[in-house]
Amino acid sequence: MTLKVLFISICCLILLACSDSAEQLNVNYGKPQTRDRLLPANHPLALQFSEHVLPVLEKRCVVCHGCYDAPCQLKLSSAEGIDRGFSPELVYGTRLHEIAPGRLFIDAKNTQEWRDKNFKPVLNERDQTPIANLQGSVLYQLLTQKNSHPLPDVDVLPESFDFSLNRQQQCPSIETLDKYQNDFPLAGMPYGLPGIEKSEFKIIENWVEQGAPMAQPKAISASIQERVEQWEGLLNGADNRAKLVSRYIYEHLFLGHIYFSEEAVEKGELPVYFRLVRSTTPTGQEINEIASRRPYDDPKVDTVYYRLRRETGTILTKTHLPYAFNQQRKLRWHELFYNNPFTVPTLPGYDPESNPFKVFAAIPADLRYQFMLDEAEFTIMGFIKGPVCRGQTALNVIQDKFWVLFSDPSYINQAGYEDFIYQQADDLQLPSVQSSKHFVTTSWLKFSKRQKSHINAQHEYLKTIDNPQRYMVLNGIWKGNENAALTVFRNFDSGVVKKGLQGEAPKTAWLITYPVLERIHYLLVAGFDIYGSVRHQLVTRLYMDFLRIEAEMAFIMLLPREQRKAEIQSWYIDSTEDLKAYLNDSSFYFNQKNNVRYKTDNPKKELFDKLNKRQNLSLNGKQLKKQQLAVTHGAMAGLSDLPNPAVQQLAQTSFILIEKEGEEQLFTLLRHNKRKNISMLLRETKTRQPELDTAELFKGLIGSYPQVIFRLKASEQAQFVKQLSLVYDPQSYARLLDSFAVRRSNPDFWQVSDKLHQLHFQYDPITYGLFDYNRLQNR
Repeated sequence: MTLKVLFISICCLILLACSDSAEQLNVNYGKPQTRDRLLPANHPLALQFSEHVLPVLEKRCVVCHGCYDAPCQLKLSSAEGIDRGFSPELVYGTRLHEIAPGRLFIDAKNTQEWRDKNFKPVLNERDQTPIANLQGSVLYQLLTQKNSHPLPDVDVLPESFDFSLNRQQQCPSIETLDKYQNDFPLAGMPYGLPGIEKSEFKIIENWVEQGAPMAQPKAISASIQERVEQWEGLLNGADNRAKLVSRYIYEHLFLGHIYFSEEAVEKGELPVYFRLVRSTTPTGQEINEIASRRPYDDPKVDTVYYRLRRETGTILTKTHLPYAFNQQRKLRWHELFYNNPFTVPTLPGYDPESNPFKVFAAIPADLRYQFMLDEAEFTIMGFIKGPVCRGQTALNVIQDKFWVLFSDPSYINQAGYEDFIYQQADDLQLPSVQSSKHFVTTSWLKFSKRQKSHINAQHEYLKTIDNPQRYMVLNGIWKGNENAALTVFRNFDSGVVKKGLQGEAPKTAWLITYPVLERIHYLLVAGFDIYGSVRHQLVTRLYMDFLRIEAEMAFIMLLPREQRKAEIQSWYIDSTEDLKAYLNDSSFYFNQKNNVRYKTDNPKKELFDKLNKRQNLSLNGKQLKKQQLAVTHGAMAGLSDLPNPAVQQLAQTSFILIEKEGEEQLFTLLRHNKRKNISMLLRETKTRQPELDTAELFKGLIGSYPQVIFRLKASEQAQFVKQLSLVYDPQSYARLLDSFAVRRSNPDFWQVSDKLHQLHFQYDPITYGLFDYNRLQNR
């Protein structure tokens, strides 16, 4: 510790001793006052922030403080988030009533407005002197606390460290910091991880001492600005058709990170990303984003302008939804929408009970469906990476691994199916704001009745078609591009979507039709309110059961009739009586003929093989190579065939770094949890079948939340696989961790973290984002 740091620390301790109240702080340093810390990007202090301070914050702080579920809502992923500070109010919590949204960049225009919403600072807002800036900064004080009280010199941290997802939050302000440090001396930052390097600490200290100046975003290039204006021109057409199309596009892309080209990637930089927003101001004026809870809420202005607002925060893998705007996209949208002869006589209004099948009825259904299918991975990722994705309650509606396929849009135009969709709009109505105020059982019964009515209507509709089984063939499955087949992985309380049918054939699969895909989006993405009540969240979860079952049943119809009922029953062992009754009411799925021909006595495997082969043949060599992620040969391949006792000790997501000079390799070992069924809300542990759990190894880093990180030399691969295959209990697994894991207590943790991010960026800069370490295990 330098004399300067020692002197400042002594001064801070003395001042803290007499700072038991806000009043005393006001006496010492004056009353707090928000201030503008953003400097022009080319200012010397701004350059210092961008080139030296920001990299430290990103690599050491944002990996835990970057999203809705960041501890204490402290999002350090942008200058605005740093200046906003924290709030003890839980975003993901059990509450009877909705709360006011707290979305950064949207729900407040400046720091003072956040103070009015009870967010508290982590930077000094009193007198701007070097000592006051250090002593008054919660951020700096917590880093200093870690220096004074480093992690215990043990592999597994003591139980006093609480890493549970729903742990009680401790959110000290500068007024309560001394009590926090006395009560939790080992809880300095980064919490439960090694302290930052001395050189990194010095960078942060100098920055805070100077008043924590930050940088405005660099001006975008003239070519990118030109593209922004061109796309905003396209999205703000004057006629009714253009307005309705733009509304549809916005309501499906509002979570996306839009980028224009890969020029920045070729320079070794991240692309410039934008968000598609609704604004009260047109192109050429400063964006004034309309802060509605949902994208389809009434904007309360006469004219809505669709604008591209620059994303200035750090990109995190768990929320990153890249979507390319380019010439190919523009031509495609003209083909789908702008060059099609459909008319829009009048524009629909805005309604909290918004029904997309009515609102967008003037746009042909096959075009709406094709729009979503063109980027089906993005569409499905919306509910995996959107705000709904966090937490077991949200994700226990899906299996740990399943394949996703889509019906071909061309079938919508045949036999009057589009008219049928419109006629079914009332039965396809989604849970609304009002339904979320009812009792959960009341809502479930209401929507169960509607879904049964829809199923019966499908049955009657098929009776009106000559030879309906001609639609129930493999050729009825879309194979238009590399998005045509997807694999969804659920890792307990988070999820991942990958293009292609990955790895071993799963237990279940979905065949998604347009009505199902549209409802999934409006239920879990556009219509999900992260700040809503527990009733809203539970009704959303229960309604998703219907959509999942409908997609599963559509897949089941491709199997021989005599095997369908037994197959679906094997997916819902020991399910509730209500669900059993509902499945029986869906019996027409079991009786309808199809035109799929089978040659073996294992038609399900044969069907999966046919689908895999069919999809592979539709891709070019480059696409196929990129999609094939499963490790089927080589020294590590044995990890996909581990004995069950070893699998039961695994984390849900394990990253593996194999070190070899200049040839590092990355793998992900995923654990697939088996269940009797996934229909028992809040009682999932009763459906678990751990004795059937399996694991699979994939190339690259799959997932946003690593729970265990393994590091080994290339020469140790065989030893690692052998030792892991012999694991049979927590003690033998702990010995494996002793040999190969980089635990959260490991002094090399940050060095390994940097290497993982470096390699992750090199693999694919477009999908790159920071990982989240909030779920790292302590074993």
